[in-house]
Amino acid sequence: MIIADAFLWLHLPKTGGTSMNRLFRERALFGVQVDADDTSLKHDSVALRESRGPWRAGHRRRFITARRLERWLISDWQHKRRHMKLPDLPFEPVRSGLFYSLRLGGTWVAADWWLQYFELDEGVTALRLEHLQDDLNSHLLPLLPAGTAPFSSPPRENSNPSATSAGEPTRLSQDDLTRITAVNPRWRAWERRVYGS
Repeated sequence: MIIADAFLWLHLPKTGGTSMNRLFRERALFGVQVDADDTSLKHDSVALRESRGPWRAGHRRRFITARRLERWLISDWQHKRRHMKLPDLPFEPVRSGLFYSLRLGGTWVAADWWLQYFELDEGVTALRLEHLQDDLNSHLLPLLPAGTAPFSSPPRENSNPSATSAGEPTRLSQDDLTRITAVNPRWRAWERRVYGS
């Protein structure tokens, strides 16, 4: 999570969070706190963070980075295979719109779980990962101290879209997409609101 006086940013995994953290650390803006990259606290929801102590979100404007569902599912699966010591994690559940949740004890869950966890509604402004520079400048820059330089193209940490290991099935059929949509209606509705039809 990134917390400032006027806003907070929620870190949905696999949506450019490490890049966002680096971007704000490098700017070192007064009053902006950035969770460490090596802690699970960085993925806290507001409710979970508030349950841990006296901190309250209050009236801060809420932001989160969005990503199209199919790309998010594949990226999450690849990350867990390559970086979380799960090289044998099967791809078949991904074809049905599920992600493997270590947070929930090692089980397959619909991607919609994250949107419920973060309590996403119209009050949370989505920054599109694919248009992050534009969205940061349009939505977040006005909340930063006067004179803050506009955002340039953010670094893309942990991102290598062309890196597909041999044997990694990352293509989704039309039947897969239909199942993914049926299993994750909340994400699809959010995606339509964020990206349009």
